[in-house]
Amino acid sequence: MENITICACRSRSFMVASDTADIVAALRNDGHNVAIVDDLCRLVADEPEEVKQLEQGTIIACHQRVVQSHMDWLGIKPGTIIEARKKDTKEVLASFNISDNSTEHRPEDILKEIEALPVYDSKDAWYPVIDKSKCTECAKCFDFCLFGVYTVENKKVKVTQPNNCKNNCPACARMCPGKAIVFPKYDKSPINGGTEIEEVFTEDDMEEMYQKRLQYRLQQNRSRFSMLKKDK
Repeated sequence: MENITICACRSRSFMVASDTADIVAALRNDGHNVAIVDDLCRLVADEPEEVKQLEQGTIIACHQRVVQSHMDWLGIKPGTIIEARKKDTKEVLASFNISDNSTEHRPEDILKEIEALPVYDSKDAWYPVIDKSKCTECAKCFDFCLFGVYTVENKKVKVTQPNNCKNNCPACARMCPGKAIVFPKYDKSPINGGTEIEEVFTEDDMEEMYQKRLQYRLQQNRSRFSMLKKDK
């Protein structure tokens, strides 16, 4: 049987714990080796070497686009990605041709296992990932971000300082012309990687946000220059 990793999304609970427990119990009862991780997004940012061990295995997590972008960021090719954020337990298990559940592994025991996983309150794994299939390398996100999250290397935009990102701020995703920036912890699609259109920004809205941020950065630079002149 294959190795399967499932994300419990402990920091924001987009994966409902009881549903995750039902899925894990059914998979283990079917003979699969299932590992539960507290938060895949956190692991990608903080323990990438551990995530690289998932190569060729099956990953059950939120949106497929999110997981694929995470894996692209780390330069690895995952096996099968099963989207679970918008699917119920039966839909997920149907991917494994499982419909019945025995009682060897009980969901209530799995739920205790999930609840014992750590929750990193001070580090909520809020950061962007870039969907390179949509990214045009325009570097507007690099210009826009005030916190040094992005860098440009060989004309390619990268997320290099994910933990610098301002918690709960998806502004760079809103002004991205290619809609390539994904915030997995955001609650609305398509910014969270989903395919539904739950939040819409026009091209004029995006350009206005971009220009306002450039003006703000210019003002910051002028202020710094003035302070340097005073110090001399």
